Amino acid sequence: MARRRPTRKIVPVEKNNAPSAADLIFMVFAPLTAIRGAVKLTQSDGDLAAHIRMGDTILATGHIPSLSLASYTSTSDPLIAHAWLSEIIFALLFRIGGLPLLAAITGIVVGLTHGSVALFLRRRGADPRWAFLAALLSLALGASHWLTRPHMFSIVGAALTLFLLESDRPRRELLFLPLFALWANLHGGWLYGLALIGTYVAGDLAEALLGSERPEWLRAARKNSIAFGIAAAATLLNPFGLSLHREVFSAVTNSSLASQMAEFMPPNFQEIAQVPFLLAILTTIGLFALTTRRIPLPWLGAILLSFLFALRSFRNIALFGVTAWPLIALQVGRGWPSGGRRFPFFTEFARLDPGSRVGILGVPVAVLLLALGLNRGHVGSVQVIADEWNERKFPTVAVAKARAAALPGRVFDAWGWGGYIMYAWPEASVHVDPLKFNAVTMKSYTAIEDMLPGWQEELARWNVQTVIVKSESPLAKGLARERSWSVWHRDSTAVVYRATTANVSLAP
Repeated sequence: MARRRPTRKIVPVEKNNAPSAADLIFMVFAPLTAIRGAVKLTQSDGDLAAHIRMGDTILATGHIPSLSLASYTSTSDPLIAHAWLSEIIFALLFRIGGLPLLAAITGIVVGLTHGSVALFLRRRGADPRWAFLAALLSLALGASHWLTRPHMFSIVGAALTLFLLESDRPRRELLFLPLFALWANLHGGWLYGLALIGTYVAGDLAEALLGSERPEWLRAARKNSIAFGIAAAATLLNPFGLSLHREVFSAVTNSSLASQMAEFMPPNFQEIAQVPFLLAILTTIGLFALTTRRIPLPWLGAILLSFLFALRSFRNIALFGVTAWPLIALQVGRGWPSGGRRFPFFTEFARLDPGSRVGILGVPVAVLLLALGLNRGHVGSVQVIADEWNERKFPTVAVAKARAAALPGRVFDAWGWGGYIMYAWPEASVHVDPLKFNAVTMKSYTAIEDMLPGWQEELARWNVQTVIVKSESPLAKGLARERSWSVWHRDSTAVVYRATTANVSLAP
């Protein structure tokens, strides 16, 4: 039998200037996200434009609107602007540096979040190489929904919640107060944060009942219960009181959203963007099969919670990436067979990372990226980050022409364009406001967009006079066959139809 070669022990280098794993992730992916992914970040749909419009309205009036700013299909429904603080932030950043500054800030947030995942794993004892690889997979998972939208703040909030739950610092429960007070005004994803804390409490109590270290687990349960109470109370620090909670619970349990809105639907593993989640699941199964230690029940509960959230809606895969996956990585690191082969590659990196100064390269990159955003994406005469709404993504020419002509009457708008039209043509009364819609909106929109029986009558019912849709869409072709509609404008992106006076009255 061949003798096993002894494994050389890696001796860390104390205090060095080599870039840490966190810095490497930040310095590569923050600018890459902001520059290469700028259009995806800011213009995947019209939601950001709608958030900017809402933020501008709040800043101009000094109060939060209680009704939709533009939709005629949800005029009577009260509006709970659960992301009002995000909208103010987006509006202010847009005023200062336009779309480039928004993209730069988002890139910085992405880099910081996943760099922090690597740092978290290192400080929890993970091998530097494993921490780096695990953080990269976390980034791949989060990329499915890293967009310049309020949801980005929930990804950050979820990561911070996990870091605090795993922290040993004294009185760390008090830090949940500012975190959840801020989170409750940025986005409704704070509900996931509360569920995560609750899962830890349940896991602590289960360990106390089943394990031998009962006093320690009871102490952990008590601390996490206090954290839950503080976090829950902090969510009441919002302009809407308990109405915010009813709104968020309604959105989470709304079956119409889950079945009709693409981003609320379950993952479709035939789409390339969701393959990392499938790989993460398969990798987890394989790695857990090799581990020799039982996973702590709080970790198991958090992983299962995040997994269920992700299976319900693919937009939650990003939350899985910053909460469940770091715990999976920790469990694999602590439960790997002690006699197994050590990871032999990048030994110099493993020696340097524990003593590297975090931020030594990350901070300069962040400053340069911020300067690029403040300069509206320019480096000299070169436009590095786009500073205009993409005419292939949105009906920029059509809307500008319609607004200049002051077209009267209600507008039926393609769902993904609603927010942009609200921003670029604020006088318009639109069918879809992405910040406030209801079951009536969705049912009516589906009937018209899919040209279901009676779709012409549905347009007449809402007294629609203008239709703005994609040039090659089925609805555009259907309207071309209707005598009561005529083309008012057409370009490669959008076509604008106007109704004849015989079709609808001029009264709104």
